[in-house]
Amino acid sequence: MEEHKAKERVSRILEEGCNILIDKKLPKDVPEWFDEKLFLRGQKYFYNNLYSMFVSKLIGLILVLSIPTLLDALSLIRKSPDPYNSFKRYIYTFRNVLKWYEFDVKNFRSKSQMSMAVIYSLHCAACEPYDRSGLGLRVTQKDMALIQFGLVGLTLLKKKELSIIGNEEDDKSIIHFWRTMGYILGISDQYNLCEGTLEEVRTACAFIFEGVYVVSLNKPPAEYNHMIDALINGLKPISPLLDTDAFLTYAFELCGIHDSEQRITTRYSRWMYNIQTYTHNVLLSKQWLAFIFRPLLNYTLMFSLWINSKFPLGLAFRFGTKIISML
Repeated sequence: MEEHKAKERVSRILEEGCNILIDKKLPKDVPEWFDEKLFLRGQKYFYNNLYSMFVSKLIGLILVLSIPTLLDALSLIRKSPDPYNSFKRYIYTFRNVLKWYEFDVKNFRSKSQMSMAVIYSLHCAACEPYDRSGLGLRVTQKDMALIQFGLVGLTLLKKKELSIIGNEEDDKSIIHFWRTMGYILGISDQYNLCEGTLEEVRTACAFIFEGVYVVSLNKPPAEYNHMIDALINGLKPISPLLDTDAFLTYAFELCGIHDSEQRITTRYSRWMYNIQTYTHNVLLSKQWLAFIFRPLLNYTLMFSLWINSKFPLGLAFRFGTKIISML
Protein backbone atom coordinates (compact mmCIF):
# COMPACT_ATOMS: atom_id res chain seq x y z
CA MET A 1 0.00 0.00 0.00
CA GLU A 2 2.73 2.44 1.00
CA GLU A 3 4.84 1.39 -1.98
CA HIS A 4 1.88 2.13 -4.26
CA LYS A 5 1.42 5.58 -2.69
CA ALA A 6 5.13 6.26 -3.05
CA LYS A 7 5.06 5.31 -6.74
CA GLU A 8 2.07 7.57 -7.32
CA ARG A 9 3.80 10.49 -5.62
CA VAL A 10 7.03 10.02 -7.57
CA SER A 11 5.11 9.74 -10.85
CA ARG A 12 3.22 12.93 -10.01
CA ILE A 13 6.45 14.76 -9.19
CA LEU A 14 8.27 13.66 -12.33
CA GLU A 15 5.42 13.80 -14.84
CA GLU A 16 3.25 16.67 -13.61
CA GLY A 17 5.70 18.64 -11.49
CA CYS A 18 7.89 19.54 -14.47
CA ASN A 19 5.06 21.72 -15.82
CA ILE A 20 4.22 23.58 -12.61
CA LEU A 21 6.26 26.43 -11.15
CA ILE A 22 6.92 26.76 -7.44
CA ASP A 23 4.34 28.76 -5.53
CA LYS A 24 5.07 32.43 -6.15
CA LYS A 25 3.76 33.68 -2.82
CA LEU A 26 5.78 33.06 0.33
CA PRO A 27 3.55 31.63 3.11
CA LYS A 28 2.75 33.94 5.98
CA ASP A 29 2.42 31.16 8.52
CA VAL A 30 3.52 27.59 9.12
CA PRO A 31 1.15 24.93 7.70
CA GLU A 32 -1.68 23.55 9.82
CA TRP A 33 0.01 20.14 10.02
CA PHE A 34 3.18 21.67 11.53
CA ASP A 35 4.40 19.84 14.67
CA GLU A 36 6.77 22.06 16.64
CA LYS A 37 8.05 19.28 18.91
CA LEU A 38 8.89 17.07 15.93
CA PHE A 39 10.47 19.99 14.07
CA LEU A 40 12.73 20.87 17.02
CA ARG A 41 13.75 17.23 17.30
CA GLY A 42 14.76 17.31 13.64
CA GLN A 43 16.97 20.34 14.30
CA LYS A 44 18.65 18.56 17.21
CA TYR A 45 19.09 15.38 15.14
CA PHE A 46 20.94 17.38 12.49
CA TYR A 47 23.41 18.95 14.93
CA ASN A 48 24.03 15.64 16.72
CA ASN A 49 25.24 14.30 13.36
CA LEU A 50 26.60 17.52 11.88
CA TYR A 51 29.68 16.06 10.15
CA SER A 52 27.81 13.10 8.62
CA MET A 53 24.95 15.40 7.61
CA PHE A 54 27.45 17.73 5.91
CA VAL A 55 28.87 14.80 3.94
CA SER A 56 25.34 13.64 3.10
CA LYS A 57 24.35 17.06 1.78
CA LEU A 58 27.56 17.48 -0.17
CA ILE A 59 26.98 14.13 -1.89
CA GLY A 60 23.35 15.19 -2.36
CA LEU A 61 24.58 18.29 -4.17
CA ILE A 62 26.82 16.13 -6.36
CA LEU A 63 23.69 14.15 -7.25
CA VAL A 64 21.63 17.27 -7.93
CA LEU A 65 24.26 18.63 -10.32
CA SER A 66 24.00 15.45 -12.39
CA ILE A 67 20.49 16.48 -13.48
CA PRO A 68 20.86 18.40 -16.78
CA THR A 69 18.08 20.91 -16.09
CA LEU A 70 19.43 21.79 -12.64
CA LEU A 71 23.01 22.00 -13.91
CA ASP A 72 21.82 24.23 -16.75
CA ALA A 73 20.29 26.58 -14.19
CA LEU A 74 23.65 27.12 -12.51
CA SER A 75 25.52 27.36 -15.82
CA LEU A 76 23.02 29.85 -17.22
CA ILE A 77 23.33 32.29 -14.32
CA ARG A 78 27.11 31.68 -14.19
CA LYS A 79 27.34 31.37 -10.45
CA SER A 80 29.64 28.36 -10.11
CA PRO A 81 32.22 28.18 -12.90
CA ASP A 82 35.33 28.21 -10.69
CA PRO A 83 36.40 27.49 -7.08
CA TYR A 84 35.99 31.12 -5.95
CA ASN A 85 32.43 31.49 -7.26
CA SER A 86 31.63 27.98 -6.06
CA PHE A 87 32.81 28.90 -2.59
CA LYS A 88 30.67 32.05 -2.58
CA ARG A 89 27.57 30.23 -3.76
CA TYR A 90 27.75 27.03 -1.74
CA ILE A 91 29.11 28.38 1.53
CA TYR A 92 26.34 30.99 1.39
CA THR A 93 23.81 28.19 0.84
CA PHE A 94 25.24 26.07 3.63
CA ARG A 95 25.17 28.97 6.08
CA ASN A 96 21.53 29.54 5.24
CA VAL A 97 20.71 25.87 5.76
CA LEU A 98 22.42 26.04 9.18
CA LYS A 99 20.16 28.95 10.09
CA TRP A 100 17.11 26.86 9.22
CA TYR A 101 18.31 24.21 11.67
CA GLU A 102 19.07 26.75 14.39
CA PHE A 103 16.34 29.39 14.65
CA ASP A 104 12.59 29.50 15.25
CA VAL A 105 10.75 28.82 12.01
CA LYS A 106 7.45 30.08 13.47
CA ASN A 107 8.87 33.55 14.07
CA PHE A 108 8.72 35.24 10.68
CA ARG A 109 11.27 37.82 11.85
CA SER A 110 13.80 35.19 12.89
CA LYS A 111 17.07 34.62 11.02
CA SER A 112 15.63 31.32 9.80
CA GLN A 113 12.64 32.94 8.12
CA MET A 114 14.68 35.86 6.79
CA SER A 115 17.14 33.38 5.29
CA MET A 116 14.34 31.38 3.67
CA ALA A 117 12.85 34.56 2.22
CA VAL A 118 16.19 35.34 0.54
CA ILE A 119 16.58 31.80 -0.83
CA TYR A 120 12.96 31.83 -2.02
CA SER A 121 13.48 35.12 -3.86
CA LEU A 122 16.61 33.68 -5.52
CA HIS A 123 14.62 30.66 -6.72
CA CYS A 124 11.97 32.93 -8.19
CA ALA A 125 14.64 35.12 -9.79
CA ALA A 126 16.21 32.03 -11.36
CA CYS A 127 13.12 31.74 -13.56
CA GLU A 128 13.96 34.98 -15.39
CA PRO A 129 17.08 33.83 -17.28
CA TYR A 130 15.17 30.76 -18.45
CA ASP A 131 12.26 32.86 -19.62
CA ARG A 132 14.65 35.04 -21.64
CA SER A 133 16.56 32.06 -23.05
CA GLY A 134 13.45 30.15 -24.05
CA LEU A 135 14.54 26.98 -22.22
CA GLY A 136 11.19 26.45 -20.52
CA LEU A 137 9.74 26.68 -17.03
CA ARG A 138 12.07 27.17 -14.04
CA VAL A 139 12.03 26.65 -11.08
CA THR A 140 9.42 23.87 -11.14
CA GLN A 141 7.89 21.64 -8.49
CA LYS A 142 9.91 18.75 -9.93
CA ASP A 143 13.15 20.74 -9.63
CA MET A 144 12.46 21.57 -6.00
CA ALA A 145 11.50 17.99 -5.13
CA LEU A 146 14.75 16.73 -6.66
CA ILE A 147 16.68 19.33 -4.67
CA GLN A 148 14.72 18.27 -1.59
CA PHE A 149 16.02 14.74 -2.14
CA GLY A 150 19.56 16.11 -2.25
CA LEU A 151 19.05 17.60 1.21
CA VAL A 152 17.38 14.67 2.96
CA GLY A 153 17.26 11.60 0.71
CA LEU A 154 20.64 10.11 1.53
CA THR A 155 20.08 10.72 5.23
CA LEU A 156 17.22 8.22 5.00
CA LEU A 157 18.63 5.78 2.44
CA LYS A 158 22.31 5.66 3.46
CA LYS A 159 22.01 6.24 7.18
CA LYS A 160 24.18 3.29 8.16
CA GLU A 161 26.85 3.91 5.51
CA LEU A 162 27.14 7.58 6.54
CA SER A 163 27.22 6.59 10.24
CA ILE A 164 24.25 8.76 11.17
CA ILE A 165 22.95 7.84 14.62
CA GLY A 166 19.24 8.05 15.39
CA ASN A 167 16.06 6.00 15.70
CA GLU A 168 12.84 5.99 13.66
CA GLU A 169 11.47 8.97 15.56
CA ASP A 170 14.57 10.91 14.54
CA ASP A 171 13.98 9.89 10.92
CA LYS A 172 10.39 11.09 11.20
CA SER A 173 11.60 14.37 12.67
CA ILE A 174 14.03 15.11 9.83
CA ILE A 175 11.31 14.25 7.31
CA HIS A 176 8.93 16.63 9.06
CA PHE A 177 11.64 19.30 9.10
CA TRP A 178 12.12 19.09 5.33
CA ARG A 179 8.41 18.75 4.65
CA THR A 180 8.01 22.08 6.46
CA MET A 181 10.99 23.68 4.69
CA GLY A 182 9.67 22.47 1.34
CA TYR A 183 6.27 24.01 2.06
CA ILE A 184 7.79 27.37 2.98
CA LEU A 185 10.07 27.36 -0.07
CA GLY A 186 7.17 26.86 -2.47
CA ILE A 187 6.62 23.12 -2.84
CA SER A 188 2.92 22.23 -2.97
CA ASP A 189 1.85 19.36 -0.70
CA GLN A 190 1.05 17.04 -3.63
CA TYR A 191 4.64 17.38 -4.90
CA ASN A 192 6.37 17.43 -1.52
CA LEU A 193 8.73 14.45 -1.37
CA CYS A 194 8.50 14.40 2.44
CA GLU A 195 4.71 14.04 2.55
CA GLY A 196 3.44 10.78 4.05
CA THR A 197 4.59 8.11 6.50
CA LEU A 198 8.23 7.28 7.17
CA GLU A 199 8.14 4.17 4.98
CA GLU A 200 6.27 5.97 2.21
CA VAL A 201 8.83 8.79 2.13
CA ARG A 202 11.75 6.39 2.33
CA THR A 203 10.30 4.33 -0.54
CA ALA A 204 9.66 7.44 -2.63
CA CYS A 205 13.26 8.54 -2.03
CA ALA A 206 14.46 5.10 -3.14
CA PHE A 207 12.46 5.40 -6.38
CA ILE A 208 13.90 8.87 -7.04
CA PHE A 209 17.40 7.64 -6.23
CA GLU A 210 17.31 4.57 -8.48
CA GLY A 211 15.13 5.97 -11.24
CA VAL A 212 16.62 9.45 -11.55
CA TYR A 213 19.96 9.93 -9.83
CA VAL A 214 21.71 6.62 -10.46
CA VAL A 215 20.73 6.91 -14.13
CA SER A 216 22.01 10.49 -14.39
CA LEU A 217 25.27 9.64 -12.57
CA ASN A 218 26.01 6.97 -15.14
CA LYS A 219 25.48 9.49 -17.97
CA PRO A 220 26.22 12.95 -16.49
CA PRO A 221 25.98 16.18 -18.54
CA ALA A 222 29.03 17.50 -20.40
CA GLU A 223 29.74 20.26 -17.85
CA TYR A 224 29.33 17.95 -14.86
CA ASN A 225 32.98 17.18 -14.08
CA HIS A 226 33.97 20.83 -14.39
CA MET A 227 31.22 21.95 -12.02
CA ILE A 228 32.00 19.23 -9.46
CA ASP A 229 35.70 20.04 -9.52
CA ALA A 230 34.91 23.72 -8.93
CA LEU A 231 32.49 22.80 -6.13
CA ILE A 232 34.90 20.57 -4.18
CA ASN A 233 37.92 22.81 -4.67
CA GLY A 234 35.81 25.76 -3.62
CA LEU A 235 34.96 24.07 -0.32
CA LYS A 236 38.54 23.17 0.57
CA PRO A 237 38.91 26.18 2.89
CA ILE A 238 36.11 24.66 4.99
CA SER A 239 37.33 21.06 4.73
CA PRO A 240 41.00 21.03 3.63
CA LEU A 241 41.11 17.24 3.18
CA LEU A 242 38.56 17.34 0.35
CA ASP A 243 39.96 15.94 -2.89
CA THR A 244 37.85 15.80 -6.03
CA ASP A 245 38.80 12.30 -7.21
CA ALA A 246 38.74 10.83 -3.71
CA PHE A 247 35.40 12.32 -2.69
CA LEU A 248 33.74 11.54 -6.01
CA THR A 249 34.89 7.94 -5.72
CA TYR A 250 33.44 7.74 -2.21
CA ALA A 251 30.19 9.38 -3.35
CA PHE A 252 29.78 7.14 -6.39
CA GLU A 253 30.51 3.98 -4.40
CA LEU A 254 27.95 5.07 -1.81
CA CYS A 255 25.49 5.23 -4.72
CA GLY A 256 26.48 1.77 -5.93
CA ILE A 257 28.64 2.93 -8.85
CA HIS A 258 32.12 1.43 -8.61
CA ASP A 259 34.72 3.06 -10.83
CA SER A 260 37.43 3.89 -8.30
CA GLU A 261 40.22 2.53 -10.49
CA GLN A 262 39.24 4.99 -13.22
CA ARG A 263 39.03 8.00 -10.91
CA ILE A 264 41.84 7.61 -8.37
CA THR A 265 45.11 8.03 -10.25
CA THR A 266 47.39 9.61 -7.62
CA ARG A 267 48.72 8.44 -4.27
CA TYR A 268 47.37 11.58 -2.61
CA SER A 269 43.82 10.91 -3.86
CA ARG A 270 44.07 7.29 -2.70
CA TRP A 271 45.16 8.49 0.73
CA MET A 272 42.26 10.99 0.96
CA TYR A 273 39.82 8.30 -0.14
CA ASN A 274 41.10 5.94 2.54
CA ILE A 275 40.71 8.65 5.19
CA GLN A 276 37.12 9.31 4.07
CA THR A 277 36.13 5.65 4.17
CA TYR A 278 37.98 5.00 7.43
CA THR A 279 36.20 7.92 9.06
CA HIS A 280 32.74 6.52 8.28
CA ASN A 281 33.50 2.79 8.49
CA VAL A 282 35.56 2.88 11.68
CA LEU A 283 35.80 6.18 13.56
CA LEU A 284 32.06 6.88 13.38
CA SER A 285 30.88 3.26 13.40
CA LYS A 286 32.71 1.72 16.36
CA GLN A 287 30.81 2.87 19.42
CA TRP A 288 33.83 3.55 21.63
CA LEU A 289 35.58 5.51 18.86
CA ALA A 290 32.42 7.36 17.80
CA PHE A 291 31.97 8.57 21.38
CA ILE A 292 35.16 10.59 20.88
CA PHE A 293 35.30 11.31 17.16
CA ARG A 294 31.66 12.20 16.40
CA PRO A 295 31.61 15.31 18.63
CA LEU A 296 35.20 16.08 17.63
CA LEU A 297 34.34 16.08 13.92
CA ASN A 298 31.12 18.02 14.58
CA TYR A 299 32.91 20.75 16.53
CA THR A 300 35.79 20.87 14.04
CA LEU A 301 33.37 21.55 11.20
CA MET A 302 31.53 24.21 13.19
CA PHE A 303 34.83 25.84 14.13
CA SER A 304 35.96 25.81 10.51
CA LEU A 305 32.77 27.57 9.43
CA TRP A 306 33.13 30.11 12.23
CA ILE A 307 36.83 30.85 11.67
CA ASN A 308 36.31 31.28 7.93
CA SER A 309 33.50 33.73 8.66
CA LYS A 310 35.18 35.81 11.36
CA PHE A 311 38.88 35.57 10.47
CA PRO A 312 39.13 34.59 6.79
CA LEU A 313 42.90 34.68 6.51
CA GLY A 314 43.01 31.24 4.90
CA LEU A 315 40.37 32.28 2.40
CA ALA A 316 42.27 35.47 1.57
CA PHE A 317 45.40 33.41 1.02
CA ARG A 318 43.55 31.06 -1.35
CA PHE A 319 41.24 33.48 -3.18
CA GLY A 320 42.81 36.87 -2.54
CA THR A 321 41.51 39.86 -0.58
CA LYS A 322 38.36 40.01 -2.73
CA ILE A 323 36.92 37.34 -0.41
CA ILE A 324 36.71 39.88 2.42
CA SER A 325 33.92 41.81 0.72
CA MET A 326 31.54 38.84 0.71
CA LEU A 327 32.03 37.88 4.39
